[in-house]
Amino acid sequence: MKHWIKKIALVTAIMFTLVFSLMSEPAYAFVQNDLDTLTSTGDCPNCDLSGVDLHENDLSGAKLYGSNLSGAKLYRANLSGTSLSGADLSGASLTEANLSGAYLQKADLTGAYLQKADLTGAALYGANLQDAALYGANLKDAKIKGANLEGAKLKGANIEEAIQ
Repeated sequence: MKHWIKKIALVTAIMFTLVFSLMSEPAYAFVQNDLDTLTSTGDCPNCDLSGVDLHENDLSGAKLYGSNLSGAKLYRANLSGTSLSGADLSGASLTEANLSGAYLQKADLTGAYLQKADLTGAALYGANLQDAALYGANLKDAKIKGANLEGAKLKGANIEEAIQ
């Protein structure tokens, strides 16, 4: 009888492990050489920086167009004037980030966290902001023509002077 109880306990433990591993968040793994390029030159177009932690870093004016920054931790980072056109920022944490004057044309910001982010004058033409959290974000003078805001959370966001 004890033998069966041990088998049932083992099978149950394996089942829980499998279920929880399938439900976990996606794994992000940046390419170290790409991060080294960014830190040494300040630019890294078309790089894989997925999941990288660059919170509170000054990346103003950096060329990051076409880069994979999905799941990146960029909260409170200075990204003013940064070229992020065509970049994948899906699921990225950009809370309180400075994105004023940033170039985000056709960027994928699906599910990104942009609470209290400063997007003043940012170019968001054709950007995908579906399901993004923009609570309290400042989009004054942002260019949002063609941007997908379906399901975006805009409570408290300043979008009154955004340019269509």
